[in-house]
Amino acid sequence: MGERIGADRRTTAMAAAMLTIAVVTVGALTGCVPAVADKPTATPTVEQTPAATPTPTPEARAFVMPTRCVDIVSPATLARFTSDGLALLGGPGGKYGGDYFADDTPEERVGGITCVWGDEQRPESTFTISVAPVTTATRSGIVSDLLSQGLVEDQIEGALTYAQIGDEVSSPSVFNVIRSDSWISVLQARGGEDLFQTSTELVDEVTSIVYS
Repeated sequence: MGERIGADRRTTAMAAAMLTIAVVTVGALTGCVPAVADKPTATPTVEQTPAATPTPTPEARAFVMPTRCVDIVSPATLARFTSDGLALLGGPGGKYGGDYFADDTPEERVGGITCVWGDEQRPESTFTISVAPVTTATRSGIVSDLLSQGLVEDQIEGALTYAQIGDEVSSPSVFNVIRSDSWISVLQARGGEDLFQTSTELVDEVTSIVYS
């Protein structure tokens, strides 16, 4: 009986020892596991909306009154005049200057310039380009004078036009464009559809220059 009790005590002691070893082992293994670092919290990215680029406001073109005949048409046109044998006869810088006409032209009377190109040996080649400023005080008189000549009134792009196609025999080609601040005209010694088309193209060219 005493031997059995002793054996039970030994068994109990061994079990306790084994339990202690297991606890120590688990603790050791637990200590070997690396600590898991906290994952950094992702900072939400705020998308920046690009600032709207302001649309530039187109600047209104201002009329600039030219002072010289060579400044109312392009260099290419001047070169074409020369190649066609046309010289600047009247107007600022012309052969006869302001004395080409005995009296001032209507455009000159309101502060403008009148320029005449042509071949003195061919009077039918002569044509006149005029540019003048327009004010509220002069506009009605200019329009009345153009209407009294029997010119046909029309409107293009906010401007009034007074025109005559003419013919190749005795009636000149006439084209006037009146804006709130300017008067541009082209008169050719001869008329007809082709020459009238040339007049409109010259007016467009002069307009692009004096409103640059």
